Amino acid sequence: MNANSTFIIGKDHIVCEDYALAYTGPTITYAIVSDGCSASLDVDFGARCLAMSAKRELRLNPDLLSFDGKKAITNAQRVIDVFPYLSPQFLDATLLVAAVNGKHLLVEMYGDGVMVHRKKDSIVSVHVQLSSGAPDYLSYHLDPLRKQAYLEIEDNVKEVIIREGDKESIRNDYAPLDPFIYDTTVAEGDVIAVISDGINSFRKMNNDPIPWTDLVEEFTSYKTFEGDFVMRRITAFKRKCLKEGITHSDDISCAAIVV
Repeated sequence: MNANSTFIIGKDHIVCEDYALAYTGPTITYAIVSDGCSASLDVDFGARCLAMSAKRELRLNPDLLSFDGKKAITNAQRVIDVFPYLSPQFLDATLLVAAVNGKHLLVEMYGDGVMVHRKKDSIVSVHVQLSSGAPDYLSYHLDPLRKQAYLEIEDNVKEVIIREGDKESIRNDYAPLDPFIYDTTVAEGDVIAVISDGINSFRKMNNDPIPWTDLVEEFTSYKTFEGDFVMRRITAFKRKCLKEGITHSDDISCAAIVV
């Protein structure tokens, strides 16, 4: 078992507002991604706090039976006592968590982004997006007025695209602020990755957008699984982008587990 992560700044950003971390342990292995909202202040710090808080929850609950993003956001908010001049919206960030304990895999996605589960004979990929373009951040649970205002956004549908092989299904039955949860078993050799929605910001030299589905291989087809395998893959992809004139406007973060 191994896990690794990396995050890189987008060309339209001055500060990278994504964060990712990974850990391989004797009982639990996890991969975490958090993507801060560019419209809010101090979210580069907030994304790190939220990811670290999720890490704490996983360490406290390695059996994966009681992980809850609401606990992570509540604990992350406590840093405001130490840093009182942070923006009230510093925790406006998505949270994507993948964790493995034994053969048990749990993925929870709070906000938009992509999950990939590469099995021996198939690939499951999940894309979560909000029709309004406004992700459902966990931080809305911290402020009843902001939460109510978010829930009142008209026609804000949570769309979950699930692809397995050549089959694709779209689910619209997830309410905003409800996480997408993927709970299954894994086998040796499986790869699980979580990727921020910056994967949607890639464009060719002629400015044509590149669909996220065309980038899954670039982000998850690891040649080896030792050491910083995610960082090596993304570094190689960046070299390809430079050669072909491909750019990405948004920050990118990716964290993965190989069983």
